[in-house]
Amino acid sequence: MHRLTQHGWIRLMMQSRKWTWMWLTLAMILPATQIQAQPLTADIFQAAQNRAVQQILVSARSQDPILRANALEAAEALPNRIGPLVQQALMDQSPVVRYAALLTIGKLKLSGVAANARQFINDPNESVRAAAIFALARNFGTQGGGGFSVDISPLAGLVMSNNPTTRGNAAYIMGLMGDDTAIPMLKAAARKRLPTAPQAREVLIRVQIAEAIYRLGDTDVLDSIRAGMFSQFDEVRILSVQILGRLYDRQWEPAIENALKKDPIELKLAAAGTLGRFGNRKGLDIILDAAQSQSVLLRSQAAICLGMFRNEPTATQMLIGMLTDQSEPVRLAAAAGLLGGGRDGL
Repeated sequence: MHRLTQHGWIRLMMQSRKWTWMWLTLAMILPATQIQAQPLTADIFQAAQNRAVQQILVSARSQDPILRANALEAAEALPNRIGPLVQQALMDQSPVVRYAALLTIGKLKLSGVAANARQFINDPNESVRAAAIFALARNFGTQGGGGFSVDISPLAGLVMSNNPTTRGNAAYIMGLMGDDTAIPMLKAAARKRLPTAPQAREVLIRVQIAEAIYRLGDTDVLDSIRAGMFSQFDEVRILSVQILGRLYDRQWEPAIENALKKDPIELKLAAAGTLGRFGNRKGLDIILDAAQSQSVLLRSQAAICLGMFRNEPTATQMLIGMLTDQSEPVRLAAAAGLLGGGRDGL
């Protein structure tokens, strides 16, 4: 079974590092270079957006649960579509998809479907249970508020779990909930060893927990996230760069620019995408090259990174071309990049 993560798009990037993680086409398929040559008119852009929407709807019914979950994340940019898609995803047999659906209910405060989260409080999967608590708490409040309010105390046990996926997801959810009284608990979770996890995975989880702590207002942990850029583990360096982008840490921008020169290519792409969030286009050429790679994983990551450059015509033209890629993960990533959904996955 696929492990759950809070950022489904990371899985597409990490698979090439031997990690398993949670993340109307054109009638005639034209090479990306041909599409790039066309002027980017308003009509072409609108048609591309329509194709992107259709791709998300198609992928939401994919045979691959990871694609279904990623489609749901991409659909966050579609306020008129997200409700029915979430309702459909709640009934999914895959915990990856149920987790994504409940997380979306909480993040977007989808009150129209939020009451359905109650039935997942006792789900067999721990991450799904954590996401159900989050969905109910964000929409109805915590215990004592009446109605569909929820007891959030089970999160304390989940964030101390020896299962690395459960611990990471619970920490992420606690960071989103905004309750700074959770900071001591998160710090305790960061100190607690994961006895069965490889060292790289353990370090990765600590970086994820640090992000949650920062979001709750303790900025002292920023140095530990920055230090992750110099980890011996590629996965940790990549995630640290992505987190610094999400936290908009422009003070560290020179170090991120330097990462454009460092292998592996996934790190260069992560750095380029983070710089794109900052309005810095120095890594754009690296992304454009990766968008034409033979690797599905690299093309997918490139598409998400291009979404950070949506004011750059060259990036937009490349994304439009990638909507016709032969690989569905790439098409879906291009749709997310074009519409702006799933940006937290970078």
